[in-house]
Amino acid sequence: MLKIRGGGRDLSSGLTPEVFGLEDLTRFGINGGVSVLAFDPVQSLLVTGTDSGRVYVFGQPGVQVEFDLCPGKPIIHLRIVKSIYLVTVDGNNTVTVISLETKDILSLFTPSSPITAIESDPSLDWLFLGLDNGLTIVYDVDRGAKTPYRIGNLQKHALPRSPISPVVFIAIHPRSFYILLIGYENCALVYSLAEEKILHVLQYEIPPGAPGGDLFSQRSYASRFPRVTTGVWHPNGHHILTAYEDGSFVFWDAKEGVLIQARTIEDTEVNHERSSHVAHGGSQSDLSTREPIFKVAWCCSNNPEDTALIIAGGQASSLPLKGMTFMDFGPLPAYQITTYQAMSEYYASPRRQRIYPVSTGADPVDFLMIPKSSPFYAGNKEPTALVAILSSGELYSIEYPSGAALPVAAMFPPSLCWIQPRVSALTVSAIRREQWIGMMASKRAIEPMLTGGAPLRKRLRRFDIRNIILTGHSDGYVRLWDASHGEIENSQVLDLSIADALDRSTDVRVSALSFSGPMGEISVACETGELLFFRFGLNRSSSPEEIEHRLRALTVRDEAGNPPIIQIIVGRTKSEMKEGFLPVFNFNPRRGPITALKNSDIGFLAVGYQFGSLAVVDLRSMSLIFLEDLANQGLEQSSRKLPSLRSSRTQSQGGVQIEIPSSIEFSLMALENDQFSSIVLSIGTDQGRLLNFRVVPTQSGSHAVKFISAVQLKGKVSAIIPFDTEYGVSAIASQQILLKLPQGIIINGAIIAVTAEEAKIFRLPKNKITSRSFDDKVINSGLSFLRQGDTLVLTTLTEAGFVKIYALPSLKEITALSVQNIYHLLYAPRSQIAVNGDILLGIGKNEVALLNIWGRGLSINNTVGENGKNKTDALFDVLKSMPLRPAISTLQWMSGVKYITPEDFDLLSKIQNDIILLYFFNVVVQVGGPNRPKSKRMVEEERSKKEQQRLAASQNLSSPSTTAASSFSSFFSGNKNPMGSSSRNSNSYSNSNTLPHNNSQSPYGNMSNVAQERGERLSFMQDQFSKLEDAASEYGKSISDFLDDQRKSAATGYFKSKFGL
Repeated sequence: MLKIRGGGRDLSSGLTPEVFGLEDLTRFGINGGVSVLAFDPVQSLLVTGTDSGRVYVFGQPGVQVEFDLCPGKPIIHLRIVKSIYLVTVDGNNTVTVISLETKDILSLFTPSSPITAIESDPSLDWLFLGLDNGLTIVYDVDRGAKTPYRIGNLQKHALPRSPISPVVFIAIHPRSFYILLIGYENCALVYSLAEEKILHVLQYEIPPGAPGGDLFSQRSYASRFPRVTTGVWHPNGHHILTAYEDGSFVFWDAKEGVLIQARTIEDTEVNHERSSHVAHGGSQSDLSTREPIFKVAWCCSNNPEDTALIIAGGQASSLPLKGMTFMDFGPLPAYQITTYQAMSEYYASPRRQRIYPVSTGADPVDFLMIPKSSPFYAGNKEPTALVAILSSGELYSIEYPSGAALPVAAMFPPSLCWIQPRVSALTVSAIRREQWIGMMASKRAIEPMLTGGAPLRKRLRRFDIRNIILTGHSDGYVRLWDASHGEIENSQVLDLSIADALDRSTDVRVSALSFSGPMGEISVACETGELLFFRFGLNRSSSPEEIEHRLRALTVRDEAGNPPIIQIIVGRTKSEMKEGFLPVFNFNPRRGPITALKNSDIGFLAVGYQFGSLAVVDLRSMSLIFLEDLANQGLEQSSRKLPSLRSSRTQSQGGVQIEIPSSIEFSLMALENDQFSSIVLSIGTDQGRLLNFRVVPTQSGSHAVKFISAVQLKGKVSAIIPFDTEYGVSAIASQQILLKLPQGIIINGAIIAVTAEEAKIFRLPKNKITSRSFDDKVINSGLSFLRQGDTLVLTTLTEAGFVKIYALPSLKEITALSVQNIYHLLYAPRSQIAVNGDILLGIGKNEVALLNIWGRGLSINNTVGENGKNKTDALFDVLKSMPLRPAISTLQWMSGVKYITPEDFDLLSKIQNDIILLYFFNVVVQVGGPNRPKSKRMVEEERSKKEQQRLAASQNLSSPSTTAASSFSSFFSGNKNPMGSSSRNSNSYSNSNTLPHNNSQSPYGNMSNVAQERGERLSFMQDQFSKLEDAASEYGKSISDFLDDQRKSAATGYFKSKFGL
């Protein structure tokens, strides 16, 4: 219902419904919590999978590509293969292969049994999938199809009496990639693809009386076999580590399968009998159980023998602060000459050991190492950082190996800053572009963690005024960046920490923010009720006298032992900061948590508290000029008397009635019948009252706050919006207009007070101009205009998922724009509306959408390429090549370890011109099958070859290698071993998600021609096979002789060098 009593000219006369179009510009944050991470150091890309089925690929600043693969289901596994294929496994048990070059989905595959483990190698096409039924199958990522090869349930073969177990983990040998470490619930096994047999069975038994991972030996009354949780290889493949559900982990010799050391984080030799046992760091009364070990990373420096462990889990569950354990073992003793006892002592006594604490209140359940350059060694060679996934879905980044927290704002994309940790407060403020660029120039240059990809050039908007997003986090950090960062030349993030200003690391959760861009000031509310005030400036060095004065100010206490209400904290900043937001004071009148906050552009700060108080601080003199309860302010003038305030919510424990401030705004306008303009402070409360005060100067040079009026509305006041009724612009207090007040200018202003049920426009003190009741409850509102004079509107966001636009001052509805396709009622209250028409809409617990009401109705990713597809940021750089994979050492080769190159392993059914050793070919055929489709590279090579043949038709460039390959494939396609074999009826690839070939030939049309051609081919094949058999025999004999001679000469040279001969 609309009521109008008269109120000036129409400030929306230049607008019609056709002017408005909701444009979806971009996203900030991620949808859902993080469930899994992957990193490719070759392309320098970080991939994030969420519990909502989204996958995000991040590169250099400005590069972000999103894939919505499985709405509502989590992404469980991520792998990057050959730096070009992104492989995901989602909650629907579907394997999805995405090209990082084209951003297209290449293939889909769903096995018959749930996937429980996954492993791949950066240089190979193969994806090993462990299933719930204990089988291990192989998926060809390059061809997009399942191979006929599979590995049976090895635990059932090794331990026949054990129950059927799913595959818990799979790990590829860091050097001999045809050797797998496959873990089941009761044991781990070392399996050779080349020999198709189990090399070692690693079963960890805890005898009676041995503590194992239990905290007390009284529980160790029987022999136990703890369940396996994970396992890893030593970077050089010498040893194996397996971890268990009871928090213990065991080192094994990889060559002989001998147990070297069984230990926990605190204790060693836990598989030996003890008379009594209590874990270090506690007693039986304060420790209960130990966490399982969730994940282990075996890291190494540039020297693969110099290693360290990072362990998530394995700590006592009752510890108040969880973290990850770092154990630095240093260089490994010479493997060939070190006894098992010496090796056990080496793993029992790490060179360094410490805990990387996680201070966000959630437990680390997974983590990802960020290597410097190499994708091999399971991504753990020369790591520079560690990104932990917490049980809450947040991230926590740590510098390796120091354990210090990383500068998240400088090294990570802005969207990932939203979850490091999760945003606890959000606001938007306008600032001039020149001032913002000046602030950004002060930022210390730090190389970002990600440098891959190339950002797409986006359509630019106006540059003069920028909307700055401020996010507060539970760890005390506040981060600032341009809300339209995809449209400008700089997407860096500024940050500050209230933990440093408070000189503590706990109880620093940010609850509210207010930013004055023109003044360069930020007020940050802490959940404890403290307010930290920061001002942008130079961090000048202080004299000894100034330092002494500051230290004395920090020690001042009142009679009750409390610090002063305004405590000066200048100097509590890092010495390396040359320029930035510096702490000025800590304001704490001890009136409860902060409920409303406004840092004005004219040098005043107003704060509302849970106990019903309002405080006003003069920032020029840093003095408190007002601190009163609101319950009795203007009560006799309000249309509703004391009974409206009687509720359980508005009473303190002592029964004193309170009224909680809910919104605050400063404005410049002339009150009714005044011939001058004043500084007006308006307060909205949870009881629906709008309280207005005037800020006036005093004779002493200070200022005072005087009450003006109080008016009543329906419901809690959510927004106070002052505007100029003459010029059609905002009347929020600004420094530029304040300086003109002494000239006697008169600002004909009015105030819009908005609640969920209605909006009223007042000309102060309390002359109502217009009112309107809402059919759809309003969540948030704000003022928007395109140009001065005739485009001023009230923009509201409603519970039903609409952006409704109202004319001013009539409050007539102009149009309603739907956001229901992305709207979520639970997260919409955090939304913000800016003066330029931008809407920051909360659409998830970690995500907001940037919209604009003056757009063309376009959706996100509306840039169309030549092929009609939406253009996005580039991810793949063809000039970046994969480094060589680590191989076995010379001594390992001399001792008889078989050497197979990645090229040999990747050949599968493809044979080069030269004849390949029969042993190598057997490995290849067994994994890939004899009918493996050609790769895209092979197809391109054949196409180029045919083009060359066409151009040089006089020359015969054909080769008999194809026939040889076919003969080898036929010879080695049989099934030799029940544990690792090709499916009996699956000699060809299985892929139900690719389109079938359209074969229009009749089965009888060319039968005679086909039969004749087949006979000719068989005859030719028989001749070629005879020649091939002789050639292979001679070639194999020559190779065998050559290898024997090389081993002998190498061994002789090695021992001669050791004896100085």
